[in-house]
Amino acid sequence: MRLKTESVKAGITMEQAYKFVGITRQGFHEKIKRHEREKKLISSIELLVNKYRKERDRRAGSRSLYHNLEIKSKYNLGVTRFERLLSENKLCLAPLRIKIVTTKSDLQSWNYANMISGKSISNINQVVAGDLTYVYLGTHLYYVFSLMDLYSNRIVGMSVSERMRAKDALEAYFQWKSLRNGHRIKGCVHHTDGGSQYFSSTYLSELKSCEIQVSRAKTCLENGYAEQWNGLLKNHFIPTIKYQNVKNLTEEIKQITYFYNNERKQEQLGWQTPVQYETYIGTLLEKQKPVKRLYNFEDPKR
Repeated sequence: MRLKTESVKAGITMEQAYKFVGITRQGFHEKIKRHEREKKLISSIELLVNKYRKERDRRAGSRSLYHNLEIKSKYNLGVTRFERLLSENKLCLAPLRIKIVTTKSDLQSWNYANMISGKSISNINQVVAGDLTYVYLGTHLYYVFSLMDLYSNRIVGMSVSERMRAKDALEAYFQWKSLRNGHRIKGCVHHTDGGSQYFSSTYLSELKSCEIQVSRAKTCLENGYAEQWNGLLKNHFIPTIKYQNVKNLTEEIKQITYFYNNERKQEQLGWQTPVQYETYIGTLLEKQKPVKRLYNFEDPKR
């Protein structure tokens, strides 16, 4: 009530003070009410945002928060105002610098070319991208193998190990094969970097048995889709886990995968989850399905 206090000090009536600043008594009290409502709104949103970042996605951005927290239906806020509130109340995140780490190339991989550069896809099971990354929990180092369907962005296979072995990469592969009922992945392009796990005789034999085409990225940048997922995993999701041993990490990774596939909405998918998007795509005729053009590494402008 600063206006009232200042008017008393100056020896003038409140009506004179209201008239001086060009506001009515009713308008003044309505402004106070709006200010209190704004404070409650900001407090509620701050609690919601902090909880989501702590438990679900440590580095969720404002647009992702807006859709995944259903801000419009809960608070009747537009995305622009929501982003402004985050910015004004220091709830935005500083840019993150990510150092890309790639696996050691295998000589066997030199026999394969990049088959996905500039490729157009119109359904699931046409291209999957895989990669190996590492995570630290305390002083312990663990390795995570992932496979992603590039049409729906769905994680179709994920395994955790304390070692970098072909059999651990195969665990993620068999999850994918089981999810897609085996025969549905026939002819799919399997894209990875030149990591030895993916180009071992055992792994290549499994791919051949399902008539899967083998594609190799020449550099980690040519495996950007998988690298992007690795960044999400290490910087957004892993920091939310509670346990620090390989047994519990495996269970946490399963929960992260479920959250990512079934609950986390993505802008690229029209703010649907990967599973929702696959369900939607399944209702369309082949000619109705959106065409997704993958990045062209030879000619970025195309």
